[in-house]
Amino acid sequence: MNLASVKILAFLMVSLPMSSASAACTSNDPAAVAKSFYSKHAAFSSEDPAKIKQIITRRLFDALAREHTCARDQICAIDADPWTDAQDGKIGKPVEFATASNSATEAAVSMTYPFILEKTPRQQHATLLLQRESATACWLVSDLVGPRGESLVRTLEEWYKKYGDAL
Repeated sequence: MNLASVKILAFLMVSLPMSSASAACTSNDPAAVAKSFYSKHAAFSSEDPAKIKQIITRRLFDALAREHTCARDQICAIDADPWTDAQDGKIGKPVEFATASNSATEAAVSMTYPFILEKTPRQQHATLLLQRESATACWLVSDLVGPRGESLVRTLEEWYKKYGDAL
């Protein structure tokens, strides 16, 4: 192998991780990222957070991991579906996603849906908050704000601050 071939090979090896990292992003559009997250991980709050570690922020992962460990044996901080803020009822169709705000590194996406509990569904919305380290990095889900306006991350952190030592 000559020197030119070694340089080309070295360049390709250095370039490959960067191109595959950017290819790993679901989308640059926050609404598309939120829609993908919901469609693939609607039950994220009751599942092992290791499954979604690569697409959520460290703070959300830490909060969900603590909840997942606790909830193996009992009901802990999450006592209702974070998407609906309810124990009963379900999300109907259509579910629509719209970017409410978007800066280079933070975005909020409104998820609007019919909430079905009784015969007449009512429109509700939740908000997915997204963050990324730079304008070229992948969007990560950082929080879910339910219909009552309460942050899932803040709720988890406050619950464990108050009751965590008793567990």
